[in-house]
Amino acid sequence: MIRQSLHIKEHETMALNQIIGIAKELSTWIHAQTNEADCPCNPGLALLQQSQDICDAVTILIDENLPGPAWALARPMLDSYVRGLWLLNHASDKEIKKFLDGNELPGFDKLLKAIGNDKETGGAWIHKISESNREAFHDLTHGGIEQVSRRIADDSIQPTYPEEEQMRLMHIQIEIQFVIGVQLLALANDKIEIKKLYAMAQLYRAVIHGI
Repeated sequence: MIRQSLHIKEHETMALNQIIGIAKELSTWIHAQTNEADCPCNPGLALLQQSQDICDAVTILIDENLPGPAWALARPMLDSYVRGLWLLNHASDKEIKKFLDGNELPGFDKLLKAIGNDKETGGAWIHKISESNREAFHDLTHGGIEQVSRRIADDSIQPTYPEEEQMRLMHIQIEIQFVIGVQLLALANDKIEIKKLYAMAQLYRAVIHGI
């Protein structure tokens, strides 16, 4: 049943359109399990919701063959998730109040340090993605050389975003969906659905990494 919910078969090599389909199914499943959940009123949840909405926007843009705008959303997708996670699980009441009063959050590196680098909590993955990609994400968001170089061909100006890069962005947003889903289900103390989501994530990762 869990495998059917994401339409994944073990040892399957997935194409971009299949990954898009999985992202859509996963988003629908997470919304169905969490939209009516009773959760605390914390601004971190607003940012997790924002990150999840950006994940959906990335899926739509890739599906509509608009990879440039999709990549421009990579940094706000990651930033919203990290800031939301920090506010939800690590910020003090005083820090939350300061933020709600209009003050800036601590710098991104400080947020990462507070979240930690633990594999079980997902902190290790956040650190890895941030260290490897955040500078490029910034460039892609603000119209830097990362966008320009993918639009200049030998004799024309046109989008030339490799499919493997689009698949990589989809993998990142699917992973963010998984971790947001776990956070929301944990707040609702829904251990049964968390177990299902973990199983989905393990199968997805096994296929992606060829395990």
